[in-house]
Amino acid sequence: MASLGHIAVGLAAARVHRTAPPRWSSMAWWSALSMLPDADVVGFGLGVEYGDPWGHRGATHSVTFAFAVATALGVAAPKLGLPAVRTWLIAALTLVSHGLLDTLTDGGLGCALLWPFDLTRYFAPWQPIPVAPIGLDFISPYGLLVAATELVLFAPLVLFGLGLTRIQKYFLPVWALASWLIVSADPVREAAIGLVLREDTEYAAGFSERSFRSVGYGDRDTDVRHLLGPPLREWWHYPPTAPGQCLFVFFEPDVVSTAPQREPCSPRGIQPGMTRDDVRRALGPPAGVCWAYTRSPGDRRYRARAICFSNGRVVELFRLWD
Repeated sequence: MASLGHIAVGLAAARVHRTAPPRWSSMAWWSALSMLPDADVVGFGLGVEYGDPWGHRGATHSVTFAFAVATALGVAAPKLGLPAVRTWLIAALTLVSHGLLDTLTDGGLGCALLWPFDLTRYFAPWQPIPVAPIGLDFISPYGLLVAATELVLFAPLVLFGLGLTRIQKYFLPVWALASWLIVSADPVREAAIGLVLREDTEYAAGFSERSFRSVGYGDRDTDVRHLLGPPLREWWHYPPTAPGQCLFVFFEPDVVSTAPQREPCSPRGIQPGMTRDDVRRALGPPAGVCWAYTRSPGDRRYRARAICFSNGRVVELFRLWD
């Protein structure tokens, strides 16, 4: 998420906790606590991979992490003149909500809610919240759209946290309608977003949004291809084993792409026009394979639809604006 939803949870938590004044500092503290799990993004700069246990949406988004931090706060609460049990309970709910809300987003990896007992990344069955760009990419038309979306969806929590309950009475009907338009797949809503972002999306032959939505985690790659047809683009991922390792090889559609590769693959003998068999002989079998069913011919904003596989099974689904 873009953090606005998490801040809204923090504002509501501060209101429920009702700590001693000054109240603004209390709201700031609880909002910071609500966003604490996203501190894992510092790992990107330290070489931690997204999918690692301590990568983004990994251990810090788990229920175990939430309870550990909440317990520490509960123990420290009496020394700060705060109720121990109440502080522990609200802190635990606030931190657990972070991971649960992130499972409702429509991109990235899921959340390792059950770490360290289970490293599976989970998504909710329903994913109505658009995933936010990370870092400076957030300062973009799409990033602002995500922020506005979250501001609308979590407006009741913001108003409650600020104590503006009278406004909510008249606001709720309008909020309900706006939220429905945001979280629904209504064609009018989708067309409006595309118009605002100047959409430039090319779809693979045989692709349909309804069929894409029916793909689930664990589905076989053969079943996906039968359902959606061949992708427009494919890329193979190789784990880093040494400096200068070729990490990604892109195919478009059936041979190595003539577009510049993201990684230095030429020293490993990878050249445009090579077949999959050629690449497999040069680099061995990939650790993962991804299929892209959309692209932007004009290199503008488009509806990214991609599926990634490991051992022939779906492990990631991307349905977002790129």
